[in-house]
Amino acid sequence: MNSFLNPLMNPALGGLPLANAELSEQVEGRTGAIWSYGNLFDSLQLLIRICHEGEESFRQAAEHTKNDWLRSQFETYSHQREQFVVELSNIAAGYGAEPQLGTSVGEALHQAWVDLRNALTGTSNDDKVLLEELERGEDAAKAAYEEQLDKGLPEHVHSVVQNQYQDILRTHNAVRDLRDGFPK
Repeated sequence: MNSFLNPLMNPALGGLPLANAELSEQVEGRTGAIWSYGNLFDSLQLLIRICHEGEESFRQAAEHTKNDWLRSQFETYSHQREQFVVELSNIAAGYGAEPQLGTSVGEALHQAWVDLRNALTGTSNDDKVLLEELERGEDAAKAAYEEQLDKGLPEHVHSVVQNQYQDILRTHNAVRDLRDGFPK
């Protein structure tokens, strides 16, 4: 079977070793706290939705920029977030849960999406405005990842989330630097 479709066959994609999952419906976190599968899934679901929002935001920005280089960057970031969704979904699947891809998570992410949509459809289609709105979304993603990492996720989940967080920081800083490079 293709390991991309079966996360338990490819632990590098974030799958949970099945032997641990069969023993109980709890798992120990990095700080010794016990996570119920439900609480762990809630944390994963939040991050999945955040990544899905980022994927959509970058895709929309790529469609609306007139700059070919920016389009390529936005498409790269959109694909990155799509991969994050796959990785996190694989972890959730290892616990027997199927994530739902919603269109918003909380007021902050919903507002970021509305702001980006307004920037894309408003009177200005300026790339600096796109970058400003994308950075706001990245701020929300950073905060959500930091919150989940601070909870002491189980080691195998923490490792994946920490790696994604580092990429989110790099993307945030790149978007910020691009925005700052535009004349005022």
